[in-house]
Order: sequence, then structure tokens, then C-alpha cells
Amino acid sequence: MVLQARGYSRVVPYSPSPALQRWRTDRAAALGSLVAVHAKVVDGRRGRQYATERLNQALFIALASEFQGYCRDLHDIAVLAATDGLASSGDPRLVWARSALIRNRKLSTGNASPGALGNDFKFFGMDFWPSVQAMYPAKTSDWVKFLTKMNDTRNAIAHRDDTKLAAVTDPLTLRTFKRWRATLNSLASGIDRVVEAYLQDTIGKSW
Repeated sequence: MVLQARGYSRVVPYSPSPALQRWRTDRAAALGSLVAVHAKVVDGRRGRQYATERLNQALFIALASEFQGYCRDLHDIAVLAATDGLASSGDPRLVWARSALIRNRKLSTGNASPGALGNDFKFFGMDFWPSVQAMYPAKTSDWVKFLTKMNDTRNAIAHRDDTKLAAVTDPLTLRTFKRWRATLNSLASGIDRVVEAYLQDTIGKSW
């Protein structure tokens, strides 16, 4: 990435955030363990058995939950970077500043919806989705639509809302889960780069 800020230009090598690394390791392992359980229970059997349906639904809830966790981790890291150096470690003013940036954070209490991401990263001046759009103009619209669909599906399952579940257009199967997971892998990598670039551009460093 070529960074242009504060009157100078330099090449800043991108490195994945600890949040993205955890998404690719611990969080991936958690999802993989559910897929393994699914394989043992279903064991190739077809049909809409009750156990299979419930396991399928559990996969989608876990997927949304792990992605929410990734986004919350990324926001935590961005808050730490944005406030680093404002005061010495242990100074109560540093605690106050960081607390102010997470106090009303939607990612702490709800889904990683497009609105929640835009709201929470705005706390330190980032126009989240316009920034994503600038870096990924061909993907952003689809990502926003996908996040809305995923979270609507998650809520319908969690709240046992049969009407909303019936409106879900994608079948809640292992195949769909794998496709959605691949989309989230792409999205997670993308927003990681966007947040890193914003931090580099505004404070001259990231994580």
C-alpha cells in the first residue's frame, strides 16, 4: 500500500491484525469443530430430519457470532492504536479515553450489521463504509447486502421466527454455510486492510 499523508509518501507493508489472525485460527477452529460434529451426526443421510435442521441452524448462528467477535476484536485493536501515546500506561486519562470509545459500542451487544460497524468505527472519525467502498468498489455493495442477510437469518433462527425463516432465500444447509463462510473470509480480510490503512493515514501506525 502506498500511503500519502501529512505531506509525504511512503510504502507501508500491510500485516494482518491480531483480530484477523484469530479469525483465521481460533475462530476458524471453533467453526470447524461444529462442521465435524455436523458430519458425525448427519453421516451422509439426506432429508430434513429434526437433528439435521437444528445442527444446520446452529452453524449459521455460530458463523454470525464468530464474525461479530472478529469485528469487536478489530475495533478493540483500533481503539488501542488510536489512543496509544495519549498518556502513560496506568494513567486514568488513558482508561477514560478508551472507555469513551467503546462505551456505546453496538458490536458489544448486537450483530455485526452494516449499521453497527459504521456506528462503532465512527467513534474515532472513520467513515467506515465509504472507506471500504473506496478500496473495494466492486465488492462493497454485495458485502453490505450479505451482512444484512446473514444477520436477518441469524435473528430469525435465534428468535424462532418461522415467518422470517420462511423468507430466507438460501437453503440453510452445509453447502450454504460453506459459501457464506467464504464470503466472510473475504470480507474480514478486506475490512482488516481498510482499518489498517485508515490508522496508518491518520496516526501513522496501526497494530
